[in-house]
Amino acid sequence: MNMQNRYYLGVSFKLLNLLIFTTISLGLLAKSKTLNPIEEFFIICLSGTLFLLPWVVFTKAKHLRVKNYWGYILRALFSIIGMVAWIESLKSLGANEATLIAYLNPLFTLVLASLLGEEKLKQTALLAVVLCILIVIYTLKIEADKFNMWGIFIGFCSALAWSFYEIICKKQSYSEHFLTQAFYTLLFGMLIMIPYVISNNTFSKVIELEIIGMLGILRVLNIICLFLAYKFAPINILAPFGYFRLVFMAVGSFLVFHNTPALSVIFAAIIIIAINIYIFNIQKLRTK
Repeated sequence: MNMQNRYYLGVSFKLLNLLIFTTISLGLLAKSKTLNPIEEFFIICLSGTLFLLPWVVFTKAKHLRVKNYWGYILRALFSIIGMVAWIESLKSLGANEATLIAYLNPLFTLVLASLLGEEKLKQTALLAVVLCILIVIYTLKIEADKFNMWGIFIGFCSALAWSFYEIICKKQSYSEHFLTQAFYTLLFGMLIMIPYVISNNTFSKVIELEIIGMLGILRVLNIICLFLAYKFAPINILAPFGYFRLVFMAVGSFLVFHNTPALSVIFAAIIIIAINIYIFNIQKLRTK
């Protein structure tokens, strides 16, 4: 397969990853009645792990032998923080406004990659991060009925957590089987949340197992698509396509909740997208 076709395939998996993530987010938001986000994500991880068990049995667990489990533990931890914080920001700010904050994810990923020694970072990128943060806060502030400091804070936490998650995913995509990644990410995520679930007596509550179980299967597909996207294309190719998230979220939010994004949110998103693409082009030229 030539390089161009690999990139097309990587982009396709990235778009599918975003579409599935949007479906999971809106599904949790629409069905969030008796369970809190941690409990919901635990059921998703549990159902996803059970969904993959036949694969483990069929392959006699040969793909589960890995040299280092800490990467999976950290990845599971960041996925919990990212998803729980994301659902909380959706509830506090609304789908389109929370997605605006999520647009900081590519820049956060770039900065973290620099701090971890993965890539050299120009000072312009740091200024871009600060500028984008100010744009997000100002945009949400002028939306008087949307402004919520807790929602903004938790939205930033989600974007940062997903940045850590994606860096770990990129590292593992070079050596680990994609189903191994999915299984261990879900398994360790479930184990991390078990103490909270037991202390909160979650299983005594009314749980819509059919809906959340289906979201668990979608979570498996979500992880696989992200892995395959990074396997076939580099970050600087995939990053600009992450901005389709607002499109998917806007359409989904309109279909499910009949909400439309405010013009200020759309304009802010366009500015942040332009800044992100500019910075990634600078970094791309720097690496040549």
